[in-house]
Amino acid sequence: MRWSIALACVLGQIVPLVAQTLAPKPSAIQHVTVAVNGPSDAVTPGSTVTLSVEVTPKPNIHVYASGAKGFTPVALILSPSAGILAGKPTYPPAELLDSPGSDAPVPVYHKPFRILQPVTIARTAKAGEMFNVAGVLNYESCDDRMCFPMLSIPLNWSVRVR
Repeated sequence: MRWSIALACVLGQIVPLVAQTLAPKPSAIQHVTVAVNGPSDAVTPGSTVTLSVEVTPKPNIHVYASGAKGFTPVALILSPSAGILAGKPTYPPAELLDSPGSDAPVPVYHKPFRILQPVTIARTAKAGEMFNVAGVLNYESCDDRMCFPMLSIPLNWSVRVR
């Protein structure tokens, strides 16, 4: 296989242009790892269950929390789903961190944290019915030197009715 490299002149310097196919896959640029947890047993119609997302920032990375002015705070957003009513997610208390470019400390998570998401199953749900709950985790992260663009991680839970 032959590869060709294109060069460009940017501000008087010769720099290589990298083809998009050589760019890292999205999973390689995520600055957190996530795991979803749902009810381990089948649930009853009309019940409220708690889904959770375990978020672990990579070493030397912090994720912005609610109230971080000028930054995008972490947010769990569920897609509308027939038979599921999503409540308001609960985020843990954040820590305050002095951030370059900010006049005051900003709320962040730099240790593993858990977001809790209550959902209510429709009373009309039938025994054996499976509900797929889809969502996305949006977040902005930084290390000690720079901030990274906001990223979104798709999430899915399965909930079975007994």
